[in-house]
Amino acid sequence: MIAHLLLAVIPLLPQGKGGGVVTKGEAGASIARYVEAAERQGFSGAVLAARKGEVVAAVAAGPLEHGKPARLTPDTLFEIASATKPFTALALVQLEARRKLKLADPLAEHLKPVPDNCARITLQHLVQHTSGIPASNSEGGGDELEPFLRSVLRGGPVHEPGSHFEYWNQGYALLSEVIAEASGKSYVDQLRASVFEPAGMKFTCFTGDKAPARATVAVGRSSRGPSRSALEHPYGAYGLQYRGMGGIVTNVWDLWRFDRALAGKALVDEAAKRRIFEPGLESYALGWRVFRGPNGRLRQSHGGDVRGFTCELRRLPDQDGAVIVLCNDDAAPSRPLADALEALLCGDKAPPLPPPPLEVARRDALVGAYVARSGRRIVIEAQGELAAVRIEWGPPNGPVTRGVLGGVGDALVVFTWTEASELKVKGEGAALSLRYADEEYVR
Repeated sequence: MIAHLLLAVIPLLPQGKGGGVVTKGEAGASIARYVEAAERQGFSGAVLAARKGEVVAAVAAGPLEHGKPARLTPDTLFEIASATKPFTALALVQLEARRKLKLADPLAEHLKPVPDNCARITLQHLVQHTSGIPASNSEGGGDELEPFLRSVLRGGPVHEPGSHFEYWNQGYALLSEVIAEASGKSYVDQLRASVFEPAGMKFTCFTGDKAPARATVAVGRSSRGPSRSALEHPYGAYGLQYRGMGGIVTNVWDLWRFDRALAGKALVDEAAKRRIFEPGLESYALGWRVFRGPNGRLRQSHGGDVRGFTCELRRLPDQDGAVIVLCNDDAAPSRPLADALEALLCGDKAPPLPPPPLEVARRDALVGAYVARSGRRIVIEAQGELAAVRIEWGPPNGPVTRGVLGGVGDALVVFTWTEASELKVKGEGAALSLRYADEEYVR
């Protein structure tokens, strides 16, 4: 059940006060029902949805630590991984407003020694992932800048800076050092002073910090290693292997406070905001992806994925709202879940509710790979007590649809968080086959 679910209207607490559960109106109740159903299919996390400047739902589902009875709440702290990047970019824009740097500055003006073949790389290129440095240049860590620079900039750009988008985490590690150099403070102290404090984000901190007073901290389940607390370093330390690109630990209420501060004038002026959200190549602006979704609404978003945690931070400026999804399981589909919650929030066609999971014995009888004459494949795998589904529509490395399998009685459903499609089973044992989207698949 949803943690402390209240079906009555709960007034929004003033900014800077505690958060807690909110369900307001039909949209809030619909979101609460969806999240409750999603827990049956493995969702574990906290969500917040707001429209017209008002929170209509802040709810949570699932365990604080998997396998233990304590429950998540909207106040629980999660790590947000790459959703840290909008904060790093914002700190740079703030320093530019103070004339401590310019985004047009070459990196070499702020950090040394930068190789000569990287002289054309600017701070803005790093913010927008257009430096031309390939993503494979990802080694390096610790706090020794010179060897880190040599490692991640080796070989120089393989594309002319500014001409090609390639998502590169290490560029944000370099920017964390630029922020420290320009501000005279450490990266974490500068973000605390220039972003967290003015936004009223009293519970927000970094991996490696002590838990704030009265805070509960999620423990994330991972498919890539042991479980870890949100405050535990995923890479051993908060050095250049992670700083700037990830590491913020927060909750849905503090992220909503961040959204409100960004909507107002507490962090930057209107001209700076326009610059922050001006999309570049691949719709990537200054630390945000900015584009219109399938429904035509403007989205300013960033996701995050690290051992034990995944998230989606989505601003909806046309609606003066937001959808925030924080999960303590790195297999959680935070982006498709955010799509479903956005539809419920904005009155789109309602997504189907997640179906009940299959009984384990029935699930186990279906596990396997099924191939159609077209070459398409359906793969059903055991994932804990659930059934994960992967539909491979084309050749190797082609389009893939991921979901879960559920159903009631004889009816089977492939559920992808925004859609539910019927799956028919024929035969049994070695002769078992599936029919999906008018195609026959055999095992």
